[in-house]
Amino acid sequence: MEKIYDKCEICGNEEFEVLKKRESNKYAYYLVRCLNCGHVKEIEDKVKLSQAKLIISREDKSEAKMINLIHDVEYKVGDEIEVDGETLRITKIEVPESVNKAKGEEIKYLWTKSLSAPKKIGISINDRGKTYSIYLIVPPDFEFEVDKVYKVNEGLFKIKKIKTEKGDRRKAKAIEIKRIYGDPVKFSRSSIDLTEYLKDIKR
Repeated sequence: MEKIYDKCEICGNEEFEVLKKRESNKYAYYLVRCLNCGHVKEIEDKVKLSQAKLIISREDKSEAKMINLIHDVEYKVGDEIEVDGETLRITKIEVPESVNKAKGEEIKYLWTKSLSAPKKIGISINDRGKTYSIYLIVPPDFEFEVDKVYKVNEGLFKIKKIKTEKGDRRKAKAIEIKRIYGDPVKFSRSSIDLTEYLKDIKR
């Protein structure tokens, strides 16, 4: 959630959630909601913008382009920003040395990961001592869960482990997942069909 600070005329709170924004070299427009009382208002202000190189990671591909950053706004690793309708998570900031946070005027390179692009998921299946891999391309918010049964073509498997960027989880969305581990099953009364997302199977 992106926030800005201004005084609320209704309750006096100074913290607002940004609902909508437009920025140019000459001004910034914000539609914001007070986080205390819910009051919605518009803010227009003249701002000074700085340019930085934006690197967007989308699985195996990357895109680089220039982006305008607000001169005196602080950006932090882990923040989410919206660029051309795509949600991005900041993974690295260079000024030019790598830092965890910096103001827009200081940033030279902004490294990000797309939270909107489809996610490639690798699943390792252990079948009687032999392991093979299934690769899927799924929506970033597709959720996987330990002990649930999934179907790919005519095969069934049960998830036994989900490895994420923050350790093992029982349930996680695709965008968070590094690897899934499963065991084959012969029969299940219910399963989730993943066949439409299949990219490759490597034995």
